[in-house]
Amino acid sequence: MIEVRIHGRGGQGIKKASMILGRAAYIAGYKTQDFALYGAERKGAPVVSFVRFDKNEVNTRGYVFEPDFIIVVDSTIDKEIVNKGKKNNTKIIYNSVNKTKGVYSIDATDISIRELNDPLGANIALLGGFVAVAGQISLKHLEEAIRIELKKYPKNIIDGNIRSAKRGYEVIK
Repeated sequence: MIEVRIHGRGGQGIKKASMILGRAAYIAGYKTQDFALYGAERKGAPVVSFVRFDKNEVNTRGYVFEPDFIIVVDSTIDKEIVNKGKKNNTKIIYNSVNKTKGVYSIDATDISIRELNDPLGANIALLGGFVAVAGQISLKHLEEAIRIELKKYPKNIIDGNIRSAKRGYEVIK
């Protein structure tokens, strides 16, 4: 089973990112589970969401304590919280301009500003990076999931998010 933990703040699309990733895994043929944990439900409050996927039924319930992947949308989240439960082989995809050994860094905020004229789309660029790092889900599956999960938004927003995902993918590849 693959377990993913996504860290960010309220208003950054952390729950939406887990929904898109779960949908992409489902499209790729996996059984999936995604959910979020909210503290104080307000914009800017720390938020964490979780995704599990496997070829077999996902029967595990509860938080992801020892993730295989950690995605960090907001670099101001306490590093101790981000690294909690990190295993030796856990891969981290981080929204940062700084290159750090052992971490996949993507300037997802810049990508989001360029593709959507909005810094709050960094979550999708990081999902593109996740797809490149993880290898179980294709970029095509992610694009389809974006179209499905963002169907209520205008075409230019959907297309901008797809471009963001592709650019995040290309940074890693």
